[in-house]
Amino acid sequence: MKWEYIEVVETVIDKLTLAAVLEMLERICHKKAENLRNHWDDETTAKLWEKAARQIENINVDI
Repeated sequence: MKWEYIEVVETVIDKLTLAAVLEMLERICHKKAENLRNHWDDETTAKLWEKAARQIENINVDI
C-alpha cells in the first residue's frame, strides 16, 4: 500500500475520529451492497459487502 494513501487516511482520522471513519465505512459498505442488488443483480457480492458492514459495526472504539 502506498504511504501517501496511509497519510490521507490518517489525516481524515485526525480531523474526525476513528469511530466516525468506521461509521462512514459501514455506510459505504451498505451502499455498495444496495447498488449491487439494484443495478447489477449481484446478490452474492452484495452479501459480502453487508457482512463487511456488520463486522465494522461490531467494532468498539474507545479512542
